[in-house]
Amino acid sequence: MFEEVAAESGVRFRFDNGTRGKHDLPEVMGGGLAWIDGDGDGDLDLYLCNGGPIDAAKKDECPSRYYRNDGGGRFADATAGANAPGPGYAMGAAVGDYDGDGRDDLFVTGWRDQRLYRNVGGGRFEDVTDRAGVAATAWSTSAAWADLDGDGDLDLYVCGYLAYDPASAPYCAAPDGRRDYCGPEDFPAEPDRLYRNNGDGTFTDVARAAGVDDPEGRGLGVLVAELTGDEKPDVFVANDGTACRLYENLGGLRFREVGGAAGVAFDGQGQALAGMGVALGDLDGDGRSDLVVGNFYGRSTVAFRSLGGGRFADASAPLGLAAATRGVLGFGLALADFDADGRLDLIQANGHVLDRARLGPPFAMRPTLLRNVPGRLVDASAAAGPWFARPILGRGLALGDFDGDGRPDVAVNAVDAPAALLRNASPGRSAAVELVGRGGRVPVGSRIRATVGGRTLVRDLIGGGSYLAASGRRIHVGLGDATRVDRIEVSWAWGKTESWADLRVRAGGVVRLVEGAGTP
Repeated sequence: MFEEVAAESGVRFRFDNGTRGKHDLPEVMGGGLAWIDGDGDGDLDLYLCNGGPIDAAKKDECPSRYYRNDGGGRFADATAGANAPGPGYAMGAAVGDYDGDGRDDLFVTGWRDQRLYRNVGGGRFEDVTDRAGVAATAWSTSAAWADLDGDGDLDLYVCGYLAYDPASAPYCAAPDGRRDYCGPEDFPAEPDRLYRNNGDGTFTDVARAAGVDDPEGRGLGVLVAELTGDEKPDVFVANDGTACRLYENLGGLRFREVGGAAGVAFDGQGQALAGMGVALGDLDGDGRSDLVVGNFYGRSTVAFRSLGGGRFADASAPLGLAAATRGVLGFGLALADFDADGRLDLIQANGHVLDRARLGPPFAMRPTLLRNVPGRLVDASAAAGPWFARPILGRGLALGDFDGDGRPDVAVNAVDAPAALLRNASPGRSAAVELVGRGGRVPVGSRIRATVGGRTLVRDLIGGGSYLAASGRRIHVGLGDATRVDRIEVSWAWGKTESWADLRVRAGGVVRLVEGAGTP
């Protein structure tokens, strides 16, 4: 059960898509967001990406908004002081401490450019895009921070989408002849970029040398996690209309594309996905983490069940996901144990990209909440709260415990509706885990196994995920009928496995586990 509390909490934001009535493609693709502790007070602040006029001459008229968390479920608009307005037409955001100073920095993607903001403390940022060497004018979408070469600092993976110029875009028509949005196949693809952290505040794009510069992919979602069984963080990219990519980390910032061999390039019918958002989690409780990818209307969100050894198989139908999501087009999505029963549920923001409601398929769509019952996902949207009954063009979605009660909450951005802040009001009890790698780095690609009431729950610390979004980094563990987390085993990215016994972390509690420290 969720309560939509954005307005009463002080978050009053509506994405400006800058429409000029010509069905420009960017206006139905934007709407990202990020949870970030920008002022270091332990509370999650909220960054909401904004669009703006299609006219480049007016691109700075609609800055993205920064809402400071003042505690007690209250936010204040701190955009002016934050100094992080974003690019001229922002898309999504990624959060990571790239310079190792203990403060969360912010990278914002965009249709016309992108921006890197270094956190200087107190919820204030400075634009270091040019100095850092990450300036680009190609359309970028989702991004993820992760230590991809094991040297202790965060590298940056950025999805490239397509080359769109409103002055030369073709006229695309619906079946009845009226103008509609074009499809991705009508434009050349933009390759992804991989920025290696040079350790001195600068970056170098090494995508080609690393083997991730897919010339045909139009990337919309990216997720970094351990996916191939070698305890190194790999990269999964959800492409729009072409094969999804799984880049196996070979070390030394070199990757091998194994999506086809792993079974995640196409769905079970051999079709390419219209891949949008992506999530990772153990859906069936077998101790292995599964991949979930948003997809086009009529096709359903796809769940790739892990078979072990870096191999996956489409299990959308037996999990109940195919039937539950075939009638929507999914963008932002996430897996979390919202009702704290020890099983991961699924939440998804939906909305079409073709304005053809007059011809049958809806344009705006209701969000989806699927509850995990043993071995199957069932639609629980009707009982999840009034917000789930409202059709919207939902886009970015991010998890974050903004009120500090130990339960995962949700923020959602939309093209045609106010941003939503969904407070988790479920009665279950959860605890949280914070992982800190050597040198204070965020150990993306690490995996925990938490013992709760005799059960072992597997959870992952990922980079990226969802669509154009950055979720909070705490790992929430549902307690079910138990009263505490008894034991945690951590398989560290680029490291060894450590165990902590007799933890006794109770509901609402948070345990911080530091790599190599020995004591929680």
